Order: sequence, then structure tokens, then C-alpha cells
Amino acid sequence: MNDVILTKQDLAERQKRSVESITTACSRNPSSLPPFFKLGTNRNSPIRFRLSDVIAWEDEQAEKQKKLLEEQERKLAPRWLI
Repeated sequence: MNDVILTKQDLAERQKRSVESITTACSRNPSSLPPFFKLGTNRNSPIRFRLSDVIAWEDEQAEKQKKLLEEQERKLAPRWLI
């Protein structure tokens, strides 16, 4: 499979975040990022992201947000409209 590989810098630009926030999230909260892999086994090995994984993760996050907003609207709707 020929997939485009992104660096932390690429992901940061795509998500309008700092590289530092991506780096921190990789170690402290990896679930807040798309799936990633390391090039090596060392602690400081470079981290990379597959573009297809990033797109799928972004789509999943957008769907979660949409469902959350719909649920909040349902809770705020007057009972006679439900």
C-alpha cells in the first residue's frame, strides 16, 4: 500500500496545532491523536502518521462531535417537540 506519510510537523500544520502539543500528546495522551508509528525503538525515535489513518480519525472525530451536538439539542428541546 502506497500511503502518504506525515511527520509531526505535517500533522501540526494540518490540525492548526503546535508541534509541541503533538509531541506531548504522543506520550501523554495518544488517544487524542490519529494512530501513529515510530521509526525505531528508541524513546526519541521519529513519529509518523499515515494520511489515510489521519483522514479516517478526523472523520470519526467529526461524527462523534455531530452525535454529541445532536444529543445536546435533543436534551434542550422543549418536551412538547419530542
